[in-house]
Amino acid sequence: MLFYISYQGEEHKVRVEVKDGQYFVSVGDESENLVDISFYGNDCTLLHEKGVFHANVVGEKMDYTVWIPEGNLSLTVESEYRRIVGLLRGQNLETENNVYSKMPGKITKMMAKEGDEIQKGQGLLVMEAMKMENEIKAQVAGTLKRFCVKEGQAVETGTLLAEITPNE
Repeated sequence: MLFYISYQGEEHKVRVEVKDGQYFVSVGDESENLVDISFYGNDCTLLHEKGVFHANVVGEKMDYTVWIPEGNLSLTVESEYRRIVGLLRGQNLETENNVYSKMPGKITKMMAKEGDEIQKGQGLLVMEAMKMENEIKAQVAGTLKRFCVKEGQAVETGTLLAEITPNE
């Protein structure tokens, strides 16, 4: 199973596999390491080729605090499954300069032109979804670099609709 663990603003991919009752863990592009891990309530003992580590783990949903002798670690943990479901539901699709469709629908109207100066919150286009018209708005002020769709086009969740060059 793949996990995305964020610590101090950096995200790390951690893969945990169970083979013949043993845990194998790899972080990023590192090779797999055999790990023996035991939990007793919130207390955790981890036996690794580099030594034995003791920690107390407390958390809820995606936010965890790990107490180790060297200090506290505040982590956010997201499973690969949770991330994929979030993307399919249209969560976390916005980036500073890209506008994505958060649901399937049909583009019915363009409200701006490529090259236009756009204000944050300004309507860019109208999309019909579930028999309702939804105005898709800019998340950042800047210049509309290009539309990636046309009027009348059907789009799916996650389709790139427009690119905006942010103002500096």
